[in-house]
Amino acid sequence: MSEQLTREEQQTSVTAIVHRKPACHIELEVKASPALVLAARKEAIKKIGKEVTFPGFRKGHAPEEVVVKKYGSAIESEWHKSIADAAFNAAQMQVRVALLPHTPVTFDLKKHSLEEGAELIFSFDTEPEVPTVDPKQFQAKLVKRDEVSEKQIDEAIHQSRFYFAQWRPITDRGVQEGDYIMIDLHTIEDEPQKVFDHVRFQVMKERMADWMKQLVIGAKSGDILEGVSEPDADANEQEKAEFKPKKIRLTLHQVEEPTLPEMEDFAHKMGVKDIPAMREAVRSALARNIEEKIQTKLNDQVNEFLIDRYTFELPLSLIETEKNHRMKQLHTNPKFKEPYDRMSQAEKKKVEENIYNESVQAVRLFYLTRQIVRDAKITVTHEEVQQEAARSANAFGQTVDPEHLSKEVFALALSKILLAKAQNYILENGTPPAPAPDENSPANEIEGQK
Repeated sequence: MSEQLTREEQQTSVTAIVHRKPACHIELEVKASPALVLAARKEAIKKIGKEVTFPGFRKGHAPEEVVVKKYGSAIESEWHKSIADAAFNAAQMQVRVALLPHTPVTFDLKKHSLEEGAELIFSFDTEPEVPTVDPKQFQAKLVKRDEVSEKQIDEAIHQSRFYFAQWRPITDRGVQEGDYIMIDLHTIEDEPQKVFDHVRFQVMKERMADWMKQLVIGAKSGDILEGVSEPDADANEQEKAEFKPKKIRLTLHQVEEPTLPEMEDFAHKMGVKDIPAMREAVRSALARNIEEKIQTKLNDQVNEFLIDRYTFELPLSLIETEKNHRMKQLHTNPKFKEPYDRMSQAEKKKVEENIYNESVQAVRLFYLTRQIVRDAKITVTHEEVQQEAARSANAFGQTVDPEHLSKEVFALALSKILLAKAQNYILENGTPPAPAPDENSPANEIEGQK
């Protein structure tokens, strides 16, 4: 095309009208001049001529009239494409509509002739118009910071010791309070479903439901028990109302008794010199967990603020791509796929609607966080994206080569970096939460007397 028309000629060879449709869809109405149509035809003939061979001529050197006569149909088809390419490029010089990356542009050639030019309609998705986010509009809600208790430390140490436990099977008696049992659990009504598969429980109120405890007391290894699940007697009224009893089958694989390492030995296994040092290490780990949970709750507040406050149209093609990606990922997980395959069509539809809504929120958050990072001129380095990709892979027991990331892995890591930086920016520049009221203040004393 550039061989026939100059850049200035291209810009004046079309008239373009942009029709903006819902969901970031564009219909671009273009009228092309006869000069553009003629240049496109010459381009089509030249391209076809390069690909064909005639007796007596070198490949690509046959006379134009011979090529046109022999390959008229192929030239016509190529002419349509050439008109569309040239008209679209020329129109974009005028209107400069941002195309959504990696999405197709389709065209409908309404008419074309060398005498009157051509009329076309192009259809494609465009980037959404993302609003500017004002961080001052965000006010964090107070998140309670719990203190690490001695009881929590005791429980964490107790649970950790089981990693080094020696298990002895019990075969000479039935299950007693405090025993450990290895079980399978299935529902046996309507469509049977696996609930647990080789899961270990301790037979005590704090660690299993009352109905299960009553069912297994006195049973022995190898027994298959049937019963009905029901809420605990001390459950609140809402829990009792929402509970749906089910007939179940429980397979008791093993009754066991653990021998746990002595505390001093366990401290050494944990890499510390003594029990006090171990307790302090556990306290620090639990404190970090509390801080991470607080940060997660604050980040959730930011996400909710962005999604609720800033609404704008999104390309349906992008939402569908995100939804399909999520569905594909879920179907690789047996814990999702097996129950999903047993669902009714209505249940599957509900699941897919939820995933669609999650996809909408994910796409909206991506564009908002990208806009925040751009507006605030926050730096995102290539090294940061590489490191995030490696961290994400390690979390799933995988490895990636940071120097050769796939487009999908890079995009996912980039979106995580953008989200984290945008969340931090909003939290740092938003309105902090109001301080908790002083329990000893006069106002509270008066409130307490009412």
